[in-house]
Amino acid sequence: MTELKSSAQYVEDKLDSIEEKSEHLLQGSRQIHDSLDSIGSHTKQVAQTAKNLEGHIDSVLTHSKSVYEQTTKIALSQTQLKEGQENMKRNLEDGVGMLKDSYNYLGREIEKLRNEAIEIENEVIKVGDAMSSKMDNLQSKAEDIGNMAEISLDKQQILLDGQSAALEGLNSLTESQAKALEESR
Repeated sequence: MTELKSSAQYVEDKLDSIEEKSEHLLQGSRQIHDSLDSIGSHTKQVAQTAKNLEGHIDSVLTHSKSVYEQTTKIALSQTQLKEGQENMKRNLEDGVGMLKDSYNYLGREIEKLRNEAIEIENEVIKVGDAMSSKMDNLQSKAEDIGNMAEISLDKQQILLDGQSAALEGLNSLTESQAKALEESR
């Protein structure tokens, strides 16, 4: 009888210990679930930031295109201006030496401006190409982040499912032990 009482007390102590450990495990699972929710929220924020950044890059590309178009118009205007100045030169060449010298100087300066405009145009094209490449890289990285986040969330869901199954098993074991304790009493 004493041994039976000791065994029952031992089983009851073990059941109390298992119940306490089950509570700790349940709290740990809840903390993991909260962490997973936080990670999901951060992942969504990263995706939104990537979308916002894409919008800013589109704006910069639009501005670069506008600058390129203005540069093209300036180059065209400078070409037309040069042709007009050459006509004036032919008309004034006969009588005005001083104006000819001034005109030659002006022609050289306009040529420098034209060359600078062409260089600027080339730089704008390079910048546009570089930005387009960076935008493609950024889009690719955003997609990679999205894919990795999805995989991570799937694995975390599998972990949660496994923990839930383990908790159900522990609850079932606790119930069985409680019944065994009852029967032993």
